[in-house]
Amino acid sequence: MHDHHKLLSHPAMLTIREGIQRDLWLKLAVGLGLLVAGLALVAFFYQKYRLLAVLGLGIGLPGAWFLREYIHRPKVEDDPLWQVLHRRPRHIVWVYTQEEQLMPFGLLLTKRGTLFVMLLDGTELTLALPTRKLRLASKYLQRLLPHAVVGFSQERRQQFETNPALLLKN
Repeated sequence: MHDHHKLLSHPAMLTIREGIQRDLWLKLAVGLGLLVAGLALVAFFYQKYRLLAVLGLGIGLPGAWFLREYIHRPKVEDDPLWQVLHRRPRHIVWVYTQEEQLMPFGLLLTKRGTLFVMLLDGTELTLALPTRKLRLASKYLQRLLPHAVVGFSQERRQQFETNPALLLKN
């Protein structure tokens, strides 16, 4: 267990922490933005244009949901991915990354990276990371989780859907 704690202090954990923090801030910003916009529509158009007021409710409700999510887990340490990495690493059976590029008309506009962490109970946890940090996180998790498989394949996807325990290394 000593090696596990040593690995948890690895600099790559900072990358994962920053990704989780970015996700938390995004939930807060989007939640506040949608809630304020929705409530403003309701307040301004309730008397004359009720359809716009209903639209405001439709915009405000997802904002309230994002805020509720943020309020329930406002710290990185409360995030499910952080919890499983620190408290139940043996529950992780499969880790892989995916990189997406937005290239309309052949022009690279943006790159996004996603870290997928698949759990023994069939749960999937995801984390958005800068594409340049994906490999660092993947290599780090490979060392932290020697019992889990790393990398994507259709065969692994089928095994995970059939029985996640099939992916555990002996």
